[in-house]
Parts: sequence; structure tokens; C-alpha cells
Amino acid sequence: MAAITVRNLTIGAGRPKICVPLTARTREELAQEAGRLKRTPWDLAEWRADCFDGLTKPGAVTETLSFLRESLGDRPLLFTIRTRAEGGNADPGSEAYRALTLTAAESGLADLIDAELSAGHETFSAVVQAAHARGAFVVGSRHDFNKTPAREELVESLCRMQDLGADLVKYAVMPQSARDVLTLFDATLTMRETRPGTPVITMSMGDLGVLSRLGGGLFGSCITFGTAGRASAPGQLPAETLEKILALLPELT
Repeated sequence: MAAITVRNLTIGAGRPKICVPLTARTREELAQEAGRLKRTPWDLAEWRADCFDGLTKPGAVTETLSFLRESLGDRPLLFTIRTRAEGGNADPGSEAYRALTLTAAESGLADLIDAELSAGHETFSAVVQAAHARGAFVVGSRHDFNKTPAREELVESLCRMQDLGADLVKYAVMPQSARDVLTLFDATLTMRETRPGTPVITMSMGDLGVLSRLGGGLFGSCITFGTAGRASAPGQLPAETLEKILALLPELT
């Protein structure tokens, strides 16, 4: 499977990397969350900007990214607006989503930019172009908080994001049975075997899907999300727990 290097972190080789979401509502709470990372094992952080109260205020995205960039040092930072349509906290509308995400990409302060496939191909491609112009990477993403689509649908969406220029591709699903978790693993392994040019991130959410957060790397998932405070999605485990279990499992090659 292909790997990318973001700052000093190689994603797509070795063990899955631990990404900790920052979900605070205010600048003061964000500072507290960033401070907790000093006592937490983590490889990269995700600013879930959709949780931030001041998201749409003029200059808020750039100012907050600048603050986080300084706080996180040389660790990679992922910028994400997770819309309500994909299980997030914000509903800015398509034009505002595009504008805010492009602002983050063009700032040069975030190392990775999340682009939702559901935003449409035009917006997705615009984010890819803006991010790449500033040397940032794009995480193409898709989420289904209701079910686990068929393996063919999962693979098709992941391939579409690859074809649109994403540097990493992500799909998160909600299982209704243990077999749904197997479906996700099958889709992940299919991508690793047949479309290895882009690192893949997959997860099955909730209690049923916890195994995917621990053992997804065995099938080709290169990042797992762990908490250092409040979770950003159902089924996330503390980063300390992830580190201990990942150390016991084979690494990606």
C-alpha cells in the first residue's frame, strides 16, 4: 500500500497512526484540549471545526488554525468540517462549507484537509486543487451513520475519491450486525489489494465496530481515531488503550 509523509509522520506504513480529535466549542477549551495531548499518545490531531461555536465568524478559521499550529508543534494537523448530513455538528450550507474549507486549505496552516464526497465533485476538486497548491494533503471522506453499505458501494466511493485526487480516502459506517464489520474489512482489504495507490482509512462505528478501530490495520486501514477527552464519533476508544493494543498487532507493510 502506498504511504505519504506528512511533516515527519509516514501514514500508510507501519502501525496505524493515532489521530486525536479536538472537539472544543471555544478557544479556551481548545487550549485545554491541546494541553491534554502532552499526556496522551498521539500521532496527529484533527480539529473538528464543526464543533466550534465561532466557525462562521470572519477570520475564525485562520486565527484558530494559527493557534493550533503553534500549540501542536511539528505534529500534523487535520482540518475537518463534518456536516450534519454526514453525522457532524454543522450545517453551514454548501457555499459556506466550500468557502470555509477552501480558507483552511489556502491558509497553509493545516497539513491535511478533509473533503466530504457528498459536497459534490466540483467542491471536492476545488479543495484538492487549493490544498495541493499549498503543499497540504486531502482526506476524502464519506460517512454513513445509519448502516453499512454493500462492499461494492464502499469500494466504489473510495475509488471515486482516489480518482478525484484525494491523497487519503476514508469511509466510516454504522454496523447493524457482526457481518457488517466483516463487510467493512472486506472492502478495506479489496482496496489494499486492487487500488493500493492511496492510503485508506476505514472504521465501523459504535460498540459493534470497536474491533475495526483496533484491528483495522490488519486489512489496510492506516489511521485510527482515539480520544484524549470527548469522542467525535461513536465507539472511539482512549488513545492510551489504542496504543497498548496496536503495539501487540502486526504492522502494515
